[in-house]
Amino acid sequence: MIKNYLKIAFRSLLKNRAYTIINVLGLTVGLACCILILLHVQDELSYDEFHTEKEHIYRVALERIYPDHTSYYAIIPSGFSEAFADEITGIEASTRLLGFPNFTNIVEYKDKVFEENYVFFADSNFFKIFDFELLQGDKHSILKNPNTVILTQSTAQKYFGNENPVGKTIEVNDNETTVVGVMQDVPDNSHITFDFLSSSTNLGFLQQPNYTGFSSYTYVKLKSGISSQEVESRIPEVVEKYASGQIERDLGISYSEYKAAGNGYNYFLQPITDIYLHSNLQSEIKPNGSIVYVYIFISIAILILVIACINFVNLATARSAERAREVGVRKVMGSDRSQLIRQFLAESVFISLISLVMAVGVIQIILPAFNILAGKELVIDFLGSAMIGPSLLLFAIVVGLLAGIYPAFYISSMKPVEVMKGKFQSNSKGRWLRNGLVIFQFAISIILISGTLVVNSQMDYIRDKRLGFDKENVMVVENFNNLQQPESFKQQVKNLAAVRSVGATGTMPGDNFFGIQFRQPGDQDILTTKGLTVDDHFIETMGIKLLAGESFAEGIDDSLHVILNESAVRALGIENPVGARLNNTRNINDEQVTINFTVIGVTENFNFESLRTDITPLAILSSESAIGFENFLTIRLAGAGFNETIEQIEALWTGMIPDRPFSYTFLDNDLEKMYESERVSAKIFAIFSSLAIIIACVGLFGLAAYTAYQRTKEIGVRKVLGASVPNIVLLLSKDFARLVGWAFIIAVPIAYLVMENWLQNFAFRIELGLTTFLTSGLIALIVALITVSFQAVSAAVTNPVNSLRSE
Repeated sequence: MIKNYLKIAFRSLLKNRAYTIINVLGLTVGLACCILILLHVQDELSYDEFHTEKEHIYRVALERIYPDHTSYYAIIPSGFSEAFADEITGIEASTRLLGFPNFTNIVEYKDKVFEENYVFFADSNFFKIFDFELLQGDKHSILKNPNTVILTQSTAQKYFGNENPVGKTIEVNDNETTVVGVMQDVPDNSHITFDFLSSSTNLGFLQQPNYTGFSSYTYVKLKSGISSQEVESRIPEVVEKYASGQIERDLGISYSEYKAAGNGYNYFLQPITDIYLHSNLQSEIKPNGSIVYVYIFISIAILILVIACINFVNLATARSAERAREVGVRKVMGSDRSQLIRQFLAESVFISLISLVMAVGVIQIILPAFNILAGKELVIDFLGSAMIGPSLLLFAIVVGLLAGIYPAFYISSMKPVEVMKGKFQSNSKGRWLRNGLVIFQFAISIILISGTLVVNSQMDYIRDKRLGFDKENVMVVENFNNLQQPESFKQQVKNLAAVRSVGATGTMPGDNFFGIQFRQPGDQDILTTKGLTVDDHFIETMGIKLLAGESFAEGIDDSLHVILNESAVRALGIENPVGARLNNTRNINDEQVTINFTVIGVTENFNFESLRTDITPLAILSSESAIGFENFLTIRLAGAGFNETIEQIEALWTGMIPDRPFSYTFLDNDLEKMYESERVSAKIFAIFSSLAIIIACVGLFGLAAYTAYQRTKEIGVRKVLGASVPNIVLLLSKDFARLVGWAFIIAVPIAYLVMENWLQNFAFRIELGLTTFLTSGLIALIVALITVSFQAVSAAVTNPVNSLRSE
């Protein structure tokens, strides 16, 4: 019976080639898009799922409450790892990971010198919590000794080739370190990434427990049956027990006074499998994804498939009059309705299966390009997973049934007596359905076009927004602190013809800033600001505007001077900030020391962090101060064509420090990388939105062709009576234009709500205006009219004699 259904389906589809091609094309593109999106989404949802104890592993994160704002951190004070494990019975184990991925490390082996960003330090129980596979070494004893390191497999190959690396010595930042193990490369779908994993016993500062300074990624493994809420409820008492003494020692006030001033610590647990998609905190190990984009892409996949299915339904119901006589004859010959339904469903499933085969072929062709765009390594692994083939087959069958179920029931319901008398015509119910589905298709298209325009506008806004400093033509030399004669290097670079100015800093905009606390003399309120150390020329080099006072200057001891931004001045409530005194109390060698700073200037607020967050208080200290350091040299270049100047700067570097590689970036490129996730998602969004519109147009093309065919004689009569080609084109196009208009009315409120919600992720954002949505509607209308007009013109130029010959 099934063989007979498929044979009849094949003959019917072959007989109506145009109808078949349109349906197969639409479903092929729809299935290809859907499968590709689902591969992408599956990869996004798979992060950290490979850990066998994932349900019990959490990262401890921090909501730091300041008097005037709140910040969220992925790193916490290093001392709490041991404190939480000792004090909270629900915690089975706790481990730390320390390091900063933006910090460049110098690694040497024999005559090889490399710069490495992903050098981290871990506690010896790291491999007891995480399932990173050790290829060489014992996970129960590894990393217990100082000056030991584990390499990933690719890193070991890079340094030692086919030699056994275990037991060999390398230098990491001038420290001799012994390789004690090799592990498989960290999977791409891990929120943690590293190439070197050193023993945390190397870090001397960990010997002095710290409960207020943020330095470590801390992970805890909970005992079976213990909930994260139970553990979180115990954390505040532990924090007060351990942090209160340090706060009193460092700041000279009690913990209760500290909290009364508006400060607070709210530690919370993040399930390890939630971090990648649900966490966007300061100091993340690497850029995370977003669950919002996962929802968006799933929605797009569903909508694209719905559009493709709508094409099928529309064309099937439009052709119902053509198949009416077939249904009538078959019913007269004894076929019951259930047989006809099965026959029509077999046709739709057959089309879906053909489309699936073509879709898989399309995906295999475009997948490499998609992987480059998304930065992934997605594959359809038929050999590696026995479930992929059956899953795709089931998926195609379900799509075929969903697309064909309404046409099957609709066409099979025709009454044979009326059909055989020639009285059957496509009724108003069928027209209403087709029109409703076209409206739905184009409403989806307008929503997707609007989303694409809004996302691109926000990305353009981020790229073009004035940040409070000039990011163009700024070259950033890394590892500036490695130079033995930094001032000499600065001067030589400054003397180059194409160099306008040179300035050094400890931290570049977009990186992690340290915290520093101030108090006005005689005032108990404490202001915690972000801290930045710079030399005498950094503010000038970056083009940061001074609103009051002056900057640091040569020949003046600026070690006790500080420059504040507008947000810091507002937070302090100082009316005349220049000349104001600020006290910074800290504990040095178990002795409480108060350092008195003088405010010498106020800068305009500038975006030293991501545009996702508001501008918070910032204190700029001189690199001459006790905590001053210079990691980066910023060089403002004149004009264009920087290659020659870069070569000159590299030659100066090599002349001073030949055994250290010269590494540089450009500031504008670095800042754009902060929004790489949004940019990639925007490109993928735009591509699939365009494909959704194309699929809708394929269906509209077929529907317009059928409409023109049905009205052939009407068009012939109108031409005989004097109607022009433009009149005929307008006649056939206006109905579809009206449908796009209804789609616009439905789509705009939905698109507005969705995109307004997405823009809430940015503290600095565009404002949604009517122009964006009018543009979306106009694009949809133009595309629809072009699609329809092709068939309309074809019908309009047909000789009326041929159209009326049968009459």
